Amino acid sequence: MFLLLGCTTPDFRTFSDPVMSTEAMQVELELLHEINLTVKNGDFDHSAYPMSVGVDPRNGKMLVEKFICWDACPDVGMVFLLYGSVETEEACAATMVGSPLISPEPIPGQYWGCRPIIDWLKLPARTP
Repeated sequence: MFLLLGCTTPDFRTFSDPVMSTEAMQVELELLHEINLTVKNGDFDHSAYPMSVGVDPRNGKMLVEKFICWDACPDVGMVFLLYGSVETEEACAATMVGSPLISPEPIPGQYWGCRPIIDWLKLPARTP
C-alpha cells in the first residue's frame, strides 16, 4: 500500500483550495504587488492573513498569502506568497521549486518562509 502511494501523484481534487498553475501564481503575485503598494498608506487590513490560496501541482504543497512586517509594524510590511508548513531553509530546498525568504535589515538572517519559484521565461505571453 505505501509503495503504491509513493509511486502515484496526489489527487489534488481532494483539497478545498484550487490547483494553481504557474500562470495563476503569476497573476496572484501581480495582485499582491498592488496590495503591497497600499500597506504604507494605513488603509491596509492585515487581519485577513495568513490566507490559503491554492496548491502548487509541482510539489503538492499548499500556497498561502502571509503578511510579514518588520521594524514599524504594520506600516512596514508586505504580503508574500509562500508554501505553508515549510518551517526551515532545508525543508524549502527539499521542495525543489522553493526559495527561502530571509528577513531584510534591521533583522537580517531570519528565515520567514519558502517562496515558490516560477520560471518566468516559460510563462505564456500575457495580453494587456
